[in-house]
Formats: sequence, C-alpha cells, structure tokens
Amino acid sequence: MEDADRRALQLNRTFLVKNIANPDDVADGLFTFEIFTEGMKDEVEVEKIKEKKMRKLLDILPRRGPQAFKLFLKVLMDTHNDHVVKQLTSGSSTTYTPPYHQQDEEEDLPQTWPDPTSLEGKLTVKLCSSHNTRFQNGRYYKMGRNPRGRVLVINNKIFFGPLEEDESGKRRVTLATREGTEQDERKIFEVFEQMNFIVDVYNDKKGEDIKDILRQEVKKDFHRTADCFVLVIMTHGTSGSIYGTDGKTVSIEEIKKQFNGENFPAMADKPKVLLIQACRGDERDEGVRESTHINQEIKKAEEMVKDLTLNSETDSHTEIVTPTMSHMVVATASTLGMVSFRNKMYGSWFLQAVAFIFARYSYKDDILQMLTKVNELVSRGRAKDSSQKKEFVAISEFSSTLSKSLYFCPGLVSEEIQQNRIQQASS
Repeated sequence: MEDADRRALQLNRTFLVKNIANPDDVADGLFTFEIFTEGMKDEVEVEKIKEKKMRKLLDILPRRGPQAFKLFLKVLMDTHNDHVVKQLTSGSSTTYTPPYHQQDEEEDLPQTWPDPTSLEGKLTVKLCSSHNTRFQNGRYYKMGRNPRGRVLVINNKIFFGPLEEDESGKRRVTLATREGTEQDERKIFEVFEQMNFIVDVYNDKKGEDIKDILRQEVKKDFHRTADCFVLVIMTHGTSGSIYGTDGKTVSIEEIKKQFNGENFPAMADKPKVLLIQACRGDERDEGVRESTHINQEIKKAEEMVKDLTLNSETDSHTEIVTPTMSHMVVATASTLGMVSFRNKMYGSWFLQAVAFIFARYSYKDDILQMLTKVNELVSRGRAKDSSQKKEFVAISEFSSTLSKSLYFCPGLVSEEIQQNRIQQASS
C-alpha cells in the first residue's frame, strides 16, 4: 500500500471506526477480492463489538499489498458506505471511480416536479453496457433472467363508494375520480417492460377483488423461476389502508403479509418491491422555506412551464405499525398521516418520479439509491390551494428489509441463462 493511502487510513481511523456500520460485509467483500484471506475475515467476524471489528480490519488492511486501498474503496461503495469513500478521498490525490458503471455525467434532477420536459413522450431505460461479474457473489440478489419477474399493477380510477349524504340529504360518492392515473400506468408499464419484466394490469377493482388478486398471484408457478416481484398499487388511501372502488378498505399490513415468506414461498428469499400510490392520511405539509438561492432556481424553472400545481390533487379520503417482512422494499407516496399529490395531466408525483428515476439510473444504482432520488424529486413538487394563498409540499418514503443489494441490471442476462440458451439451441 502506498504511503499516502496508509496515511489516509491512519488520519481517518476514528472516523472509519465510528461510521462504517457493517464491518462484516466489508471484510467479506475484501475476502471476495482476495485482499483478505479466510482467516483474516474470521478475525474480524469473531469480534463481538462493531468498533473492535473495524479496528481489527484496519490493523490488517495496510499490510495487504498495493491494490488493497483501491479495492477497499470499491467494497465501501458496494456496501453503501459512499460517505466514507468521500471522506477518504477528499483533499487527497487518490480518486475513486466506480469500476463497473458507464462513465457519464449525471444531469441534475428537474428543479420542479412534475416536469413536462422530463415526462412527455416515452421514457427510455438506460441499459448496462456489459455483463458484470460482481452480481455472481452472495452479496447481491440474482438478477439475470429474462423475464426478470412479474409486475402486478392495480390501478383504481373510478369509484362508486363509499356514499355519504350532503347538506341537502343527497347521497354522493365520497371518493373522487383519480384523473391522471392512466399516465402512471403507462409509465410504469413502459419502464418495467424495458427492464425485462412481465407487466400485468388490473383496473378498477373492489376491495375484495384486490384481496383475491393478491391471493391468486402468490400461487402462480411463474415465480419459482423468477428473480424478483413488483406490486404497484394506484388508488385512494387512508391511514394504514388503501381503497377498493367500492370504498372497502384493504390494510397495508394485510398486503405485506400476503407476500411474506410463509404465504409466498416461491419468492421467500427473493426481493419483493411494493410501490403504493395512495395517501396515508389527510394532513397537508406547507413545508419550510429553503435558502434564497434554491427558491430563485425553483421560480426560474416554474416560469418555463405552465403552472401545473393547480392541476394537482390528493389521493386522500388517517398507518399502523406493521411487522417487517424479509427481502422486501415498501415505498409509499407520502409519509404517515400525510396526503400525496397527483397531477391531472401528468400523473402522481410519486410514480412519475419512480418511472423517471428507474429509467435513468437502474443501469448503475441499486434500488435504495434510486428511491432516495425519488424522495428528493417528490419533495420538489408544489401544490397550491384554490385561493393560491397556500403552497403544499410532500415527501415519499420507503422502508427496506433487504439483506443484499438489489440492482435491476437492465439489458443483462446471466451467464447461466446464456449457457442454457446455447445448449437448447444446439440440441
């Protein structure tokens, strides 16, 4: 190891000990790249306290040859310690370039959302440039089949319940038609289809119909040979539940339970992604004012397009804590108790952001990195009340019980699948 790299480890030792949360994963990564021997990896893992694990790792690392520091940075990136890489490389001659990704400059995310220039027309998914051997080890979910898996979409637009009496005693439907939801359906379909998923759409389903669709889904033999499953729900919602078109509710806890390892054995150890476009309450967030510079940039962007905020409405009509499910990511359009917004022309802030981000970044980012970008994009949305006196914001959120990194790897087919195809063609 070069003196400069050894010194960077020494000067940042306390920072590394405190800020690397998963030393066992880092040691395993170094073992994978043959920087650590199995005995060295065991020396780290046998320690009971995280800080002692890191000290042991840092005692061994400087003695492991000229490539040790560079591969250490690579492993840190793989194990979601990007902030540590920045700390180690800032102000030094050492620079780190991710070795597996296409090298291109990322454009800034749109300053306002929804952004017509970003959403008009078809989204094109960026493809991985070549097969990547890093996805063959145990720290990544397998993602090389074609098709990858199924995307089940439930899209409720027109509701006929529940009913309530207005001031004149006339009974009317409480839940409004969800204008613009067809745009969400279209974008989700085109993006996931390009990522080698089979997309199946169900429109305008009652509460019991939704439950039955989910029960039937987990029984499909298709999932036994699939890599991943995705559920997308577009409907009205309340705290802890989503609405069927008849006004009957289905709890989010019940939906998650349907896809746990016990009820969905074919996908027990495979990744499951749930994307829910629905309000989780009826509160609206007026937000806090950003810096003057940021506000000026937002105003400039707003002046370039029509004021779309007048066409934004909520999917609200208040969430209980649910048990965690393994190998599952759940992303929702809003935080607990808050409304989500949907633009009548362009679709929901959340699912449009999902489609936009997945199309642009799935070739190089894992799902947690992409959903963080989705949160940022949704937070840039603005909705105004009818009097134009108040401006509301929203933020999406996600939770994860994944135990490995989930990359969609669009365009890639695993070597195992390629070999099977060759054998089938020659037989």
